[in-house]
Amino acid sequence: MEQFKFDNFPVLHTDRLILREITMEDAQNIYDILNNFEVVRYDSFDRFTSIKQAETLIKIFYDCYKKQKAIFWGISFKGSDKVIGFCKLEINVPEVRGEYGYDLNYNYWNQGIMTETLTAVVDFSVHQLNINRVEASVSVGNVASIKVLKKCGFIEEGIMRSRSFWKGKYHDMMILSLLKDDIKLR
Repeated sequence: MEQFKFDNFPVLHTDRLILREITMEDAQNIYDILNNFEVVRYDSFDRFTSIKQAETLIKIFYDCYKKQKAIFWGISFKGSDKVIGFCKLEINVPEVRGEYGYDLNYNYWNQGIMTETLTAVVDFSVHQLNINRVEASVSVGNVASIKVLKKCGFIEEGIMRSRSFWKGKYHDMMILSLLKDDIKLR
């Protein structure tokens, strides 16, 4: 399979949301998201303490997209430019596989936003990019994220013991996946 080609950044629309490219103008919003301990509790990085960290992260997002390794969408409500979260699709071309990651501003938790976002990103992954398998690796303690993934149809495959190391300790990670064939069965 050839490398995926993105001529233009793929903007996605849902009933309430727009998933769009993140720019430097969104640095304050990214900082606001990642400045909250609850949001970064299960992330590999610490709570952001400066806007410079958000700017550096946005540069990483851009570089990943430019190298066609990943797409990072900013999540906004329709009619608003404010980024309230972001979602990543990391693309592994040889295996025709994608991996998701996401963070959402704490003020918007429990409103169905990540479920709506992931549904759109899964649809794009499978139908536009022809990805066969999408997966997420989640810290076993991150019950809310596991619940969102299962609500979107992801199936728990198992727990990888001490799979990740961050914040000074090892973490067990749950792997969840969704296959193109699983979507056909819905």
